[in-house]
Amino acid sequence: MVSQPPAAIAMRSEGQFPPANGIHNGIVSEPGRTVWTAVRLTVLVMCLYGAFAHANQLVWQSGFENSFPGKEWFDWHDESYAPDGVMPAGRDSAWTIVGRESGEPVFAGERAYKGWITGPAQSSHRAYPVIHADIPTPVINTFMVYLDADFERLSESDWIHFGTWGNHDPETRAGNWALHTMAVRNRKLEFAHTSPFHGEYIGPAPQRDFPLRKWVRFTVYVIYEGSTGYVQAWQDGVPMLRAQVPELRSHPSTRLRTAHWGLYASAGTMQAVQYNDDIRICVLNKPLADLGTEPLCR
Repeated sequence: MVSQPPAAIAMRSEGQFPPANGIHNGIVSEPGRTVWTAVRLTVLVMCLYGAFAHANQLVWQSGFENSFPGKEWFDWHDESYAPDGVMPAGRDSAWTIVGRESGEPVFAGERAYKGWITGPAQSSHRAYPVIHADIPTPVINTFMVYLDADFERLSESDWIHFGTWGNHDPETRAGNWALHTMAVRNRKLEFAHTSPFHGEYIGPAPQRDFPLRKWVRFTVYVIYEGSTGYVQAWQDGVPMLRAQVPELRSHPSTRLRTAHWGLYASAGTMQAVQYNDDIRICVLNKPLADLGTEPLCR
């Protein structure tokens, strides 16, 4: 594995990334530099980004307190954003930001994301904001999910998404991408686009149905090591899923370039409401040694 210092973070303005010592731009090494240049860069990194020497460093967070796009989110949506909370004409799914005064679920602070579906669609429901970033892995992503759905109205093949991660960079259109997701299908939590395709279940046996109408904490560990990668998820502190990321064999990467959470679902999903809150991404200075204990991202 070729490690990269957690200090080497080059974020775009779409994300809210706390700077170290007031410096916003990262330092990224380039091939062919002399040893002396590398030494000077290393010293500079250590001076400017000493805070990253900790076990983890918070580099992005959102609780939807700053509205949309705020400083956190990529300023784009496909007409799915409904700031007034009313389903846009001609759509079957949308998202908005709700306040605590509404009486709807808010985990922390005063606001939360809400995505909802009112009927089946011609293609997959997509109602969520995204981030574009350039974050060195390994990372920890923790977030809160509240799902209100009727499993009886979903087929065994219908799915409701919770998170997507990958190295795809839509802005450059370079075509280098490796996306993988986490969702609930047939009542159970699973990955997709991993190896095994739906991930390996490592939680308590037998696997229980995903809990509805309550806040659930997810923590996801992601590491891309060039042509290999690994992802593991904890649910409320319990290890649940693990898998490899096979797309990296064709699209090598060591960096997380895009992520999104929220209501992305199969076209046949007729009804669902999902709330998200307190989403965080932390960079680790080395791979996790203990995969049994839920890592913290604060």
